[in-house]
Amino acid sequence: MSTWVSSATERLWRWHQQTVVARWPYRPAMTKWALLAIMALATLSILMNLQVRHTQYQAWTTYHGTGGDLLFSTTDAPYFLGLAGALKRGETVAEYESLLAYPDNMLMAGDNPEIVNYSPPPLLSTVLSQIAPSDEPAALLKRGHWLVVICAGITAGLIIFAFSTTGYWLEGTVAAAGAGLSAAYLVRTSAGRIDTDMLNMGLLYAAFGTAVLAGRASSTRYMLVLCALAGGMARLFLAWYDRSQLIWLVLAALIWLMLAGRRKLLPAAVGIIIFVLVSGMDFFNPFSSGYLTDTLDVAAFTFPNTLSTITEASNLALSKAMVQATGSIEMGLVCLFGLVIWGVRHPVMAVAMSPLLALGLLNFIGGNRFIFYATPMLWFGLGYLLTLMAGFIQREIVVNRQSAISAGHATPAIATLIGLAIVWANAPTKYVPQTTFSNQTLAGFAALEGQFDPAETVIATWWDYGYASTFLNKLPVLHYGGAVNTAATHVVARALLDEDREASIGMLKFLSMEGSRGVKSQPDAGTLAQSFSKAIDSPSPDILLVLTNQMAGWMGSISKIGNWDIEKGEPVQIRGNLDGPEMHYKPINCRFNGYPRHLDCSGLRIDLDRGLINGQPLLVGWAHTQDG
Repeated sequence: MSTWVSSATERLWRWHQQTVVARWPYRPAMTKWALLAIMALATLSILMNLQVRHTQYQAWTTYHGTGGDLLFSTTDAPYFLGLAGALKRGETVAEYESLLAYPDNMLMAGDNPEIVNYSPPPLLSTVLSQIAPSDEPAALLKRGHWLVVICAGITAGLIIFAFSTTGYWLEGTVAAAGAGLSAAYLVRTSAGRIDTDMLNMGLLYAAFGTAVLAGRASSTRYMLVLCALAGGMARLFLAWYDRSQLIWLVLAALIWLMLAGRRKLLPAAVGIIIFVLVSGMDFFNPFSSGYLTDTLDVAAFTFPNTLSTITEASNLALSKAMVQATGSIEMGLVCLFGLVIWGVRHPVMAVAMSPLLALGLLNFIGGNRFIFYATPMLWFGLGYLLTLMAGFIQREIVVNRQSAISAGHATPAIATLIGLAIVWANAPTKYVPQTTFSNQTLAGFAALEGQFDPAETVIATWWDYGYASTFLNKLPVLHYGGAVNTAATHVVARALLDEDREASIGMLKFLSMEGSRGVKSQPDAGTLAQSFSKAIDSPSPDILLVLTNQMAGWMGSISKIGNWDIEKGEPVQIRGNLDGPEMHYKPINCRFNGYPRHLDCSGLRIDLDRGLINGQPLLVGWAHTQDG
């Protein structure tokens, strides 16, 4: 650094020491009793997280009996479970994923074997394959449910570690409890939520923690070692959740701490390079994300962005996001105030950790699932505010030096305990998640195993069922949750909406033979329609069309995707439908509350007042018997 910059930095540091640090309550040195208090409160924070997940599984057992072990609460769970079963059987990732998005993934694996066949499996699936006794769905699910509870405890421990690297152990216990039990995170890591979210937050905070240690290292040697350790933690995160853009934030924190520490530039640059190389992180354009576009341009067509129909991709208002993170707007403001006060006391550290808080703002870009990454920072603010207030009170009322030393260890612990009590009072500890699919639906998919040849059969259903179907019966599907932004999703939606059965058959048969790449190869919509018609009489795999009553609730999403002009790149407005392309099934009740007097459906005019269809009483009687 230049002499002027160094001098200005030194003056700024001295001013901060004299005007802020000197007036702050002192933090007592670490002693045996302080360490015991930290260990006890950290254990309590972890147990709070474990208890809530354990209670959820007990509630599942009450609701579903022993069959609760065979259920899950996210559509992604059967992907990790199914892949774990495939690994258990000695299959590769490519072999398993060839069953998904049939025949696209199979064709891609054939075209690029050097890329696909050596793709490492997600760490979650690898762990499940190692701890499960067999590849049976019940055995895999049982271990998956066990892993949900264990990961809740590990996440709390990693959050405590992350904040301990800043010097605030006790405040970190409040952060771990508050984040783990916040609605933003608890909903995504509750019973049956066998997904990477179980450990995403903990591993990311641990990566930040190791980066902080590297930035605060007292010698160049330790700094380089800790940079390698931080890179290793980042690599572990990427093995669990392959999102390099989150590790960019860790890199930004490391660079900032290196600059703020006023080290020589060469060793700092070497440390940063070590971190990048060890982590294995990628660099790409984040603005190419599908979350930032409304449509997808594919060859000659423009498809709708299917992500807009997914609940977790929706954005929450700031007030609702605050409630999700802390339980109420008022508590959120208190947490933010405490965080600002900590930033005044530790501006360099606050800047380093600020990307974690900023992740919550991605709620307004990529969806509400990003909110939970900011929750530890918010609850840390509460913990810091409580211990700071306790420190000021202690300084005012304790005059005897020996008493001050004793109180100096006791008051922060008591303040932290109060913080944990506040967390518990604000957390949705009674929350029990709904199962994603019913027992009957899963039993139906499982019943298909062994009845059909996987080489000559494909299942056509909506993408929500894709992973579950393949997990339970090992048959290929046309599309699935991991790749919803495809031509196949639009075509399946059109097939489900089309009133002409022959046309629907042609669309599904074409997909079973040509896949999404077959759609993209067509020059225009007219030629594509002709290809659908020709496919009706062409030989193809046997297609099992699976429809459920649950899909009636998904008709809004299905219709938004299917009622779309792929040449103009705009929705098709349905005549007489107030919601444009979006349609819903509406239950009709005897009082007709909220319903019009007439409905126009498939060329028929239905009179709801008089029960007439096209002016005629087509239904003149009704007979209902039960047991004869």
